[in-house]
Amino acid sequence: MIHKPQYSLVETEIREIIKQNGPISFAHFMELALYHPQCGYYINKAGFGPNGDFFTAPMTHPIFGSLIANQAMLMWLQLGKVSPINVIELGAGNGQLGIDFERHSERIDNQFCNALHYTANDLSPKPSDFLRDWIQGEISFTFENPSIIIANELLDAMPAHRVVMHNGELKEIFIGLNEAGDFQEYFLGLTTSEIKDRFDTFGIELAEGHKTEMNLGMTKWFKYIYDMIPSGYLLLIDYGYEAHEYYNEFRMQGTLRCYYAHTLNMNPYIHVGKQDISIHVDFSTLRNIAHHTGFKLVKEKSQSQFLKDLGFEQYRDSIVRDRDLSLQVKNTNLRLLDLLIDDRGMGAFKVFIFAKNAPEPSGILAQKKDSDSPSILATTRHMP
Repeated sequence: MIHKPQYSLVETEIREIIKQNGPISFAHFMELALYHPQCGYYINKAGFGPNGDFFTAPMTHPIFGSLIANQAMLMWLQLGKVSPINVIELGAGNGQLGIDFERHSERIDNQFCNALHYTANDLSPKPSDFLRDWIQGEISFTFENPSIIIANELLDAMPAHRVVMHNGELKEIFIGLNEAGDFQEYFLGLTTSEIKDRFDTFGIELAEGHKTEMNLGMTKWFKYIYDMIPSGYLLLIDYGYEAHEYYNEFRMQGTLRCYYAHTLNMNPYIHVGKQDISIHVDFSTLRNIAHHTGFKLVKEKSQSQFLKDLGFEQYRDSIVRDRDLSLQVKNTNLRLLDLLIDDRGMGAFKVFIFAKNAPEPSGILAQKKDSDSPSILATTRHMP
């Protein structure tokens, strides 16, 4: 008896599209694998958290959401204590950032908490324990009041085109099926001149055989964000490199990474629809696009420095000094906290603050002093 391979629903659909229309761009492949409205990877929240495929800063420890709340409150002060103040989280995932943000906002300032209107946005349905507003799918309206938009590790998951320098010519990577029925890469003509234009902007020339990625969706995304609010700030956190590092020869295979059951691989053609696919962010292009869209870059720091400037060490010390905690609980929380500022990992992520029709936030990252800060501890929803 011949056993047919068992494909996921989204892989089956991708294969049918290729059979009917021929090879598809990698951007199309990635979009279907991650964002197919019925069976894409991000529609199913199973990938998030301790038992999933990966974890992000909000899932690591609640201090992350707490310090983001500190930052939002400082922005709110810069905006003149407007009420309501919209806080809009894009790519909310399992909602953990919003949950920790809300809990902490109640501790730091009653007036800020009362003015707060938190809205989470994601492609997946609203989690049962998320109490604030949740918009599933694209936000199709604009906000009337000053707003703060948060996007944590969102751009790295946007569908990206892949290219290769092949026989001295820049080609785009398409995905087809070979005679054995397996996915195979084909090097074809560029789908848009924007790809070459981006390389020309920074004087980038790839070496022979060099494969890399390019997120062409950032231009549309920044315009979408800019038009969403009348004024306020965009707080963007992600990992990546400057253009000259991103396209350097020592990254001959690009930056594409896949995560399945907390293990890393570089093969997007396995576990299709069941594994995360991500690319690093080109920070040089990000700044250029944000500037041309109309945003003003007002702050840029590593995640480690960003969190420290918001009082990270103060909250960490409160756990160290807390005599009511067992040694095991204390050590677990300190280990998770230190992951957030580890310069070999999350601590090296980049934090950007952009402003639209808002005052340049002089001192906006200044530490909030509070000698009686309570110990903030990880829950069962965070990493063990």
